[in-house]
Amino acid sequence: MSAEGTLSREPLQVIETGSYNFCRMAIYMPEGPAGNLLQQQARYSSPDDMRPSLQAEAPQSQHKINSPAAMSDMASCSQLRSKLASSMYSKEDTAVETASAALVAIAGHDPAVLEIWNLQTGAPMKQLHQTEGVKHGMCMAVQLFNQTARHTLYALVGYEDGEVAVWDVLQGNLLISKHLHDEPVMAVAVDATGQGGICAAADNKVHCFSLDLPAQQFTLQATLEVKQQGIADICIRQDQRLFATAGWDGKIRVFHYKKQKALAFLQYHKKGLTALAFDSRGQRLVSASRDGNIALWSVFQSDSI
Repeated sequence: MSAEGTLSREPLQVIETGSYNFCRMAIYMPEGPAGNLLQQQARYSSPDDMRPSLQAEAPQSQHKINSPAAMSDMASCSQLRSKLASSMYSKEDTAVETASAALVAIAGHDPAVLEIWNLQTGAPMKQLHQTEGVKHGMCMAVQLFNQTARHTLYALVGYEDGEVAVWDVLQGNLLISKHLHDEPVMAVAVDATGQGGICAAADNKVHCFSLDLPAQQFTLQATLEVKQQGIADICIRQDQRLFATAGWDGKIRVFHYKKQKALAFLQYHKKGLTALAFDSRGQRLVSASRDGNIALWSVFQSDSI
């Protein structure tokens, strides 16, 4: 039997959010105190906690969506909301083991609301609503993270109107909100310490910032400009020496993370880039493009920068 023949054709888990949006999902594997607290919330929360917020209104966006596929998806959302709101899962069903729990964050049926789901049970855990009366549009980009020695989980979210926000996921509180771009935020990234990050948008600006979340302080460190508008993705190397951006023009731009200066640009792809990632050792960078190709790059080693 071939190796392919042993693969399951069924997904391990399906999460039906009813969403129709462009938000990148974020996956978080809880480890340590923050993960334990999240698992306790899942273990002792009732399905009724999520039921009122799942009765969401129709999706609202600053840009109208008129495609037949979009309208078809929206037409089925009422059935999906009823299914989610009426689903009864017990405390035992939502209990998760510390070693195996995982979460995913993604915009839901109302694309202005960020939802946190338990990947093991497929159950909703949290919804992060924008402040009443404030309309930032759709959630466009998100990353879940924590800070060293902090017993909580945070979400860095970029919105359609250019706003960038930091949420305390456990408490559901908005900690920081800054208007940094004039175009929709397309990518956000937080470094390994959780104390700094980068955001980019459909404009030509890349913002580098630091975070002091106990004090709810956001400090803009630098603003870098690229020649062509549109950045689809950002990744920061684990050693916090490099970061790279994925341009709509098909170029990878590599920067020094701490000095916030350009180091190189890489070009192979014929169309716009869609995703970037460093490997766990930081020796390789992988890029994906609309041209259908995936490229693997050798990048600067730690002792050379």
